[in-house]
Amino acid sequence: FIATHVKAEIALVTRYISKLYQNTVMTNTNESKNSAAVRRILVVDTDENITDIIRSQFAGGDYIVDECRSTRQLFSIELSGYSLIIIDLDIDNNSGLGIVEQIRQRPETSRVGVIATAVNMSPATIINALSAGADDYLLKPFSMRELQARARSIIRGL
Repeated sequence: FIATHVKAEIALVTRYISKLYQNTVMTNTNESKNSAAVRRILVVDTDENITDIIRSQFAGGDYIVDECRSTRQLFSIELSGYSLIIIDLDIDNNSGLGIVEQIRQRPETSRVGVIATAVNMSPATIINALSAGADDYLLKPFSMRELQARARSIIRGL
């Protein structure tokens, strides 16, 4: 099982590096042509593995995935340029719900899509996340294919 898991991780990293190189070359040669089609996604999570896997899953498409590992770092980022924010509600002692509310209250970010994630999501947590302004939620660990489908659905609706 471990060998299979390691091989899968190596394959993901290899694909990520390949796609990153392709995106860099494409961006440098066709920047003005592709800029209108590129959608930016911000992943707000302290787990580097999750942010890396999400980045690799969206690499090569019309997406740029950035990461943020703390609320302090988050408030230094211009969020209005993102199409979607994927946020771990458990970040920095469960401050994710407050961040979702702030995203919705600010006029420049009120239309940014939000997917909330958490390890433990009771029905109350889900209701609170959706009430705070999240467009969708996912329980960790989640399927990357499901995340992609939900993310594309939210971005399409923007």
